[in-house]
Amino acid sequence: MSLVDVARLAEVTLEDHEGKPHRLGDYWADQAVVLNFLRHFG
Repeated sequence: MSLVDVARLAEVTLEDHEGKPHRLGDYWADQAVVLNFLRHFG
């Protein structure tokens, strides 16, 4: 089992469906969250 560097993960920025950037760390700043990554094939 590998450990995740949460500080580095918090700095990752992803775009939403409208193209607006969002920093992942902002989502868990106030409460716990569950991240689910989906991969699209096709």
